[in-house]
Amino acid sequence: MLRRDFLKSTLATATTTAIGGGLAPAFAQSKPSQIIYMTWGGLWGNALKGSMDAAFEKETGVKLVQDNSGDPVGRIAKLKVNLNDQKYDLLALHDGNFPLAVKQGVLEKIDRNSPRLTHLKDVYPQHVHDYWIAHIFNAVGITYHKDLKNPPTSWADLWRPEFRGRIILPEVVHSIGLYIVAIGAIAAGKDPKDAEAGFEMLKRMKDLKPMFVQDTDSIMNAFQSGEAQVGLLYKSQTFTIKDKGAPVEWAFPKEGGIEIAWGTGIAKGTKHLEWAERYLNVQMDPQHQTAFAHTFNYGGSNPKSVPLLPANLQERVKFSDDQLKRMIRFDHDFMADRRAEWTDRWNRIISG
Repeated sequence: MLRRDFLKSTLATATTTAIGGGLAPAFAQSKPSQIIYMTWGGLWGNALKGSMDAAFEKETGVKLVQDNSGDPVGRIAKLKVNLNDQKYDLLALHDGNFPLAVKQGVLEKIDRNSPRLTHLKDVYPQHVHDYWIAHIFNAVGITYHKDLKNPPTSWADLWRPEFRGRIILPEVVHSIGLYIVAIGAIAAGKDPKDAEAGFEMLKRMKDLKPMFVQDTDSIMNAFQSGEAQVGLLYKSQTFTIKDKGAPVEWAFPKEGGIEIAWGTGIAKGTKHLEWAERYLNVQMDPQHQTAFAHTFNYGGSNPKSVPLLPANLQERVKFSDDQLKRMIRFDHDFMADRRAEWTDRWNRIISG
């Protein structure tokens, strides 16, 4: 056989083999012994271990290892440092932190056509993003003492003078600490992005001498002790403190509640993309989303999770069709770009 004929024959055979799938195993990802998920620890991490992590391990035979070290910004920094030799596979964040992760380029784009994301079609569309998928969500509204003669129904009611000294709000360092600026703009009848209106309302709020606290537990404790009469809190956590005897109720403001969601993205450069996608799919499974309703009163991003809950929990996690339509979704990219500026203004107003 002439050399040129031999080369043609060899190339044709290789091409046919590749097209037919004969070479596919050489390029397929080998099954790892484990994948690493950067997430919160404590009760959150335990809820994951007992539900989604366990289901993933049973389904795949791959161990799910949680890395609970550091805060959300620190997790993003870890992924950035490891971009050239990625040691992590998945990243959990709150919706307000994901814009930073996207800007830092530490997440893989979600392949919405992946055959491994079989539950994706059932998730609320607003919870499917280009670089992450929410698995639970809730709403920030107004929690108030149930004995109030005139309960709040509007964001503007937070500024009522009779609440002076009895309003509880998160400090600027809290994950929703800057929400009061956007809420102030809404209360003034303006767009949530109207910073000038929002900061003018923050000045008025300061005159009412609110209690600013660094963490959510402190907000919950203030309602349980009776120190606070009104303030910002999630619907889910209002039920948590009601179960502990706090005399409170929760209002979905007429302008709309503030949607808040938690989800997962895939680490840029992961060596285990297939298995990371499989874990995302487990998180979207309605059966496994119910664990967060039982533990935290959080609803799942897959609406099929609600009918799987007992009646009392369905009431806690469900939002009506009207409420879902009126849910306010902040532009977190916009707010992230202005976080430093807004934080500085917040500090100057409140401490100055």
